[in-house]
Amino acid sequence: MQKVLDFLSQSGYSHLISTITLVILVLGLRSLLIKKVRKSEWRSEDKRKWYVNIRNWSSFTIFFGLVIIWATELQTFALSIVAITGAMIISGKELILCVHGGLLRSFNNMFKVGDRIEVDGIRGDVIDANLMITKVLEIGPENFTHQFTGRSIIIPNSLFLTDQVINESFLNKYVLHVFKVTLSREEDWKKAEECMMAAANESCADFIEKAQKSMDQLAKKEGLEVPKATPRITYKFSTSKEIEMIIRVPSPASRKGNIEQEILKRFMEKYLPTA
Repeated sequence: MQKVLDFLSQSGYSHLISTITLVILVLGLRSLLIKKVRKSEWRSEDKRKWYVNIRNWSSFTIFFGLVIIWATELQTFALSIVAITGAMIISGKELILCVHGGLLRSFNNMFKVGDRIEVDGIRGDVIDANLMITKVLEIGPENFTHQFTGRSIIIPNSLFLTDQVINESFLNKYVLHVFKVTLSREEDWKKAEECMMAAANESCADFIEKAQKSMDQLAKKEGLEVPKATPRITYKFSTSKEIEMIIRVPSPASRKGNIEQEILKRFMEKYLPTA
């Protein structure tokens, strides 16, 4: 305790004044920016992204500002707390891994607020993210639907170091959505394909060109080859008695569940006999 008091007395009040000034300025600026965003006419999703970004960048600014202000004193004081630091590293291993995972996510732009991700079997839309955790609104069950379950899940960022992260919103505003329909070998698969293609083209007609344009822009920016946005059907023999029709269609990222249901309803109207 005496060493801490000696350390503070030697540092003087100039660093304390600089620290207080930094914190007040950053928090004041953060408050002003958040109020400005809150009063804007942006969509709630865009506002939420800005809230998270403003909060995270203000935290980074305070942290690195404190490091700069107290750099000399920290270097001197560090020698006396090596043993304590070692113990903290051992006992706080999970916290360090979470911070490491958070930095990995930020620096590599793995995903952003509003993206739909899947990690360690957890799938949902990102609503918050910081250095320690990522919060998602769960989508499920599993990959069978695209509806919210009503649960929020906290993901420790340490998972990003050991598990693969699937970003379903990589293509930004528009995505290529894939779903399956199972047919028996006795069914008329040619007629089923004709009805499915007609249903897909009808449901996607309003945004096929927009989706293609958006994907072409991403391809140019990232140096990628993006497939055509037009609906496409492929097949797989799942069992000796069944055929899987695999349908890929373009869709607005936030509406792919609704688009899938719309296509399936139109398909059933065209293909299934009515009583």
